Amino acid sequence: MDYFIDWLEIEQDFGIDIPSEVLRSIFDFGLIGIHLDTGEIQSGIKTGKYRHKGSHCDEVDIKISGSVIRMGGNPSRWGRLENVFGFETVDSCVYCFNSILSSLKLPIFTRCTEIFYHQSEDGSKVSKFSNGAIIKRLDITTNKAVGKGNERTFLKGLSQMRYRNSIGRLHTNGCTTDWMTMKQIEKAKGGGNLIYASCYIKHEEMRVHYYDKIKRKFGEESQEFRYYKNVYEYCKENGVVRFEQKLKARYLQRENLCYWGISDFSKLETIHQGFIDMYKKLNVSEIKLETIAEQLVSNGVVDSLRKANTSAFYAMRWSSGEDLSNLSSATFKRHRANLRKIGIDIANPCDIEKFQAVRVISCENIIVRPFKAPDFYQFPSNAPQLSFVV
Repeated sequence: MDYFIDWLEIEQDFGIDIPSEVLRSIFDFGLIGIHLDTGEIQSGIKTGKYRHKGSHCDEVDIKISGSVIRMGGNPSRWGRLENVFGFETVDSCVYCFNSILSSLKLPIFTRCTEIFYHQSEDGSKVSKFSNGAIIKRLDITTNKAVGKGNERTFLKGLSQMRYRNSIGRLHTNGCTTDWMTMKQIEKAKGGGNLIYASCYIKHEEMRVHYYDKIKRKFGEESQEFRYYKNVYEYCKENGVVRFEQKLKARYLQRENLCYWGISDFSKLETIHQGFIDMYKKLNVSEIKLETIAEQLVSNGVVDSLRKANTSAFYAMRWSSGEDLSNLSSATFKRHRANLRKIGIDIANPCDIEKFQAVRVISCENIIVRPFKAPDFYQFPSNAPQLSFVV
């Protein structure tokens, strides 16, 4: 398999209300419903979202409504400092969640064995339900190495591609490309109703979300922070980008991928491979550019960027058709001499079709490779029957 699971949301109706003594050991408060017409108190307690924290800045959310338990989080990161690699199967993720539920004395998720159909009273709609755990969201992800320094160029090229019925959008920081429909873009609403696909620079995500947090919690000289920093640096050196798809509840239900124990999750590989293979249709190159000022410095014409910027300023005025005859003779000669050494003569009329304010100094194809874990990498080991992406 060429993917692993980065997020799971799952729920199950156990048919019996969760005992209040168990709820009191976890939650500070809960809500009880009252029928407004009759004043009858409804059975079952609804809780807010309980954020259960692990030992390494990791956490999962648990919410209970009567007999229904809903849980969400990143099982590949539970009990770990990072999630560069993680669990490859839904089973391993559910086992991880079940170990947490068991520690809190809550019932654990069970497999679906049957699918039932329910028809609405007017007979217009038919809905499906099951007797086990139902998956509400599943994020699948794959790492690729594009080489240090190539990440932004790769994402910029990828943003020109369409995926499904969505248009690529490069974020202003250049670190993420995602895909949305025109309607979502116009409404500035992120994510889709079925799938939200994105590709981002992994080491930048690690830096923004957890780098300083782990340093503060464990200390700069701690074993934990040194390990996290080594993983971060390894991703940075390899130019790791992550392809990620958030599969929403409607999509999972439509594709029959929501029933743990019954659904055929082998379909996930085909779904994800179609997303990853986008880059194969794209001839992405790393193009290194050099401005007029940078050319003056790199060619040794001037010894400071300040002097280079001054000559470049006059070159841009000349290129816009401005008359430079009002400059003093000494100033004009000095800057003309500088610019002639890189092929620009401000004494002649500017040919707009040939003039380039920016010069291409090199162009190399970006090679996309599978990303291999380093020897020091610590794979997840907090659930039985583990299987990893390498």
